[in-house]
Amino acid sequence: MPKIVDHEERRRALAEALWRVIAESGPMAVSIRSVAAEAGLSTGALRHYFQTRDDLLAFALDLSEARVIERMREHSETFDPRAPMVDRVLGFAEQMMPLDETRRAEYRAWEATGDPGFLDPRLEDRWHRQRSLYRRLVAALADLPPLEDPTRIQSDPWLETWSEYLHTFVDGISLQLMTNPEQITPEVARTRLRAFLAHIESQSARGRDRG
Repeated sequence: MPKIVDHEERRRALAEALWRVIAESGPMAVSIRSVAAEAGLSTGALRHYFQTRDDLLAFALDLSEARVIERMREHSETFDPRAPMVDRVLGFAEQMMPLDETRRAEYRAWEATGDPGFLDPRLEDRWHRQRSLYRRLVAALADLPPLEDPTRIQSDPWLETWSEYLHTFVDGISLQLMTNPEQITPEVARTRLRAFLAHIESQSARGRDRG
């Protein structure tokens, strides 16, 4: 009888192999051959799921986004609703930062977006999904009602500006975590992020010009 292949199990195995390649050697090392070898498969077997290197890297980004969403869901189910809003928001924002080995591998996958040879047609959509998260976090710090469509530029200039600042801050501290881990440790990064969130909250408390 022909062997029955569990395709979901095979995709999970390929995903794990892909993350190992990225974690050990970076996204530039990703290829059909390297991932197939890491997974213990032939290149022909891997091409049944992914035809090109770009397909593999796009899959890595999909996995990264899915993991972030899952961690945020878990945080939303476990945080203390009586905790200060800054601490609650911190628990969401830090899921985007490379604070442990899993998230460092995820960050390295995003490094591939700087490769001029990698063309991800969904890259702009991914960026807008990230910005929508920061808009929701800033709105929570400012005690604003839920945003109707956080993927769009908001009519509140204060909200839009501080969402951009927070997005830039998290990207910057994440890069420092990767490039200068002796100086910027996870503890330092969390402390600085919390201080920045508290600053946003304090700016909101002083009132906003909604133009």
